[in-house]
Amino acid sequence: MKNLFILMLVLVSGAAYCTIDTLTLDSKITNVTVFFSGAQVTRKADLKLAKGKHVILINELPMELDPKSLRVEGVDKIVILNVKHMLDYNESAKKNPEETLINDKIEALRLKISENQNKLSVFDLEEEIMMKNSMLNKDEGSAVSSIKEAADFYRLRLNEIRQNKLNIYTETEKIREKILELNNELNKISVKKRKTYSQVYITLDCSEYLTNDLNFTYYISGAGWEPLYDFRVDDITKPLSIIYNAGVYQSTGEDWKNVRIKLSTGNPSVGGQQPEIKKWYLGGYNPYSVQTPANQNGIGAIKGSVRDKKNNEAIPFASVAVLKDGKVQTGATTDLDGNYIIKPIQPGYYSLRVSFIGYENSEVSNVVVSSDHITFQNFILAESAQLLSAVEVKTYRNSLIDKEDPSRVDLYSGGLPAGYGDASGGVMKIPGRGAREGGVDFYVDGVKNNNYESNNYISNTVKTAITSLEYDIEIPYTILSDGNDNILKIKEVKLPVDFIYHAVPKLDCNVYLTAEIPNWTELNLLSGKSNIYFMGTFTGSNVINANYTGDTLKIALGIDNNIIVKREGNKELFDKRFVGTTVKETRAFDVTVKNNRSSKIRIVIDDQFPLSDRKSIEVERLETSGGKIDENTGKISWDISLGANEKKVITLKYEVKYPDYVSIGIE
Repeated sequence: MKNLFILMLVLVSGAAYCTIDTLTLDSKITNVTVFFSGAQVTRKADLKLAKGKHVILINELPMELDPKSLRVEGVDKIVILNVKHMLDYNESAKKNPEETLINDKIEALRLKISENQNKLSVFDLEEEIMMKNSMLNKDEGSAVSSIKEAADFYRLRLNEIRQNKLNIYTETEKIREKILELNNELNKISVKKRKTYSQVYITLDCSEYLTNDLNFTYYISGAGWEPLYDFRVDDITKPLSIIYNAGVYQSTGEDWKNVRIKLSTGNPSVGGQQPEIKKWYLGGYNPYSVQTPANQNGIGAIKGSVRDKKNNEAIPFASVAVLKDGKVQTGATTDLDGNYIIKPIQPGYYSLRVSFIGYENSEVSNVVVSSDHITFQNFILAESAQLLSAVEVKTYRNSLIDKEDPSRVDLYSGGLPAGYGDASGGVMKIPGRGAREGGVDFYVDGVKNNNYESNNYISNTVKTAITSLEYDIEIPYTILSDGNDNILKIKEVKLPVDFIYHAVPKLDCNVYLTAEIPNWTELNLLSGKSNIYFMGTFTGSNVINANYTGDTLKIALGIDNNIIVKREGNKELFDKRFVGTTVKETRAFDVTVKNNRSSKIRIVIDDQFPLSDRKSIEVERLETSGGKIDENTGKISWDISLGANEKKVITLKYEVKYPDYVSIGIE
């Protein structure tokens, strides 16, 4: 009897637990931490729970989220008992009311097309009868008393028939366009239904009734960011301006709308295991070096367009799926111009499948994605047989209406990136990595100078650690899941630098301007692309290497035509003499440099003396004009300061002695 009572108690308790209702909650993205490769997404759901055990279902999360990365934050008076991840393939999804309504509209429009086809058939038959009966002769009885009356009758009636047919053709074309619009709406719903989602079941126990927020995070791979810089110089008398930008992109399958974004250089820890201390040898490889952007780690992308085979018009909202071994890896939908981009994608071989309601599916195999490259793949879709049969109408040999040729229309698919925001910040002094406020020292020409400014385009907080650098952006942004780059302007730093001109007139008559930035590591620059602007003109691109170990970073700003350098041989000093079997040749060159600017400049001019590796050939340096010589290379450099509109001439002179049977090719 006792055992029976225990068994009944267990069964009742189990049944009570099994009858726990599953509460489906809506959640929204509030924060995203974007890494060079991947992102950590934070979602929030509103809780209203009674005392007791509950099962919470968070539905329609991205399929690609890493289940091992799921973290649910604890809430006061709630004990989290279990967190379970499942995939919802949505195979048995029924039509929702909106989908049914759209299908009903499409069927009504197709019925209207059929009615128009019937009307056209009647008008065609009437026109054919009238044309046969219009051949009047004496033997035929005619209801019309005269040829004039007959001609007037046929003309009026034929005009009516053809005008009615034209109206039907026009109406049918408009109906067809409306069907395509409804198919667009239907396709949006269908894409969502066909998509595989992640589901998260959270079992928890409440000690009392509560209303609170439930926050949970997960890692997803389809996102990334890369640092981008603009180096701008308006004039050499003004400071150098460095604009920090971030190119953020994502194809995670969910839009990040109005969310707080944090940019991190760290490596996301998915497994939850603590990091390990590694051997660190001074002067060697640093095991804790900042991570490299994804675009430098061999990530690829796929880009293309989807168009109608019949008229080459763009097909918006078409579904593009990336498959590997028959399984969907990622995907995207086309924009209003029929374009799509999917990134990041690991290098390899993939298949692409494009689908859109009202069109035949199209699939391409063996699409190669390479490191640091964009693979282009366009699609042309043909209308499905059902749609073609529903809208087929007769046309005149010569069209009554000239349809616009889309191939002659200029399509512009550009626009402002989704990540652009209208924000501004104050002027502030920023400390360097690990420094206190106001603790950064810059030295220009050996003089300490802290007068540099930082303008924040967006309100942000910079955090540094031994392994990573983070930009905590406080203004919400919207980043759509379309794979496009969204440029976030972070801040602008203005600092005084050394502007130095360089010239090698022996090889090139152009003069190149460089900006030398001392103590550049204090600026927290990361490896990334940079654009160079000099006096409002784009002069080129460069790559910042954050692993550069020098104290001074040199930025090439391009050619300045206001500085003139010319190298000419001084023929008056040229000489060639024979002393027995020895030849003595003297060469001299004048280098003229002119500063046409209204300010003082510093210029370094390089030239060279020839070297000899034979005892029989000797080189004697006769004139250096105070230049500094590198004995190993023969290179001579002049570091010259020139005032406004000042000109200076420097001379290079040397003598070569060699046997008369040797040919040395002296310049």
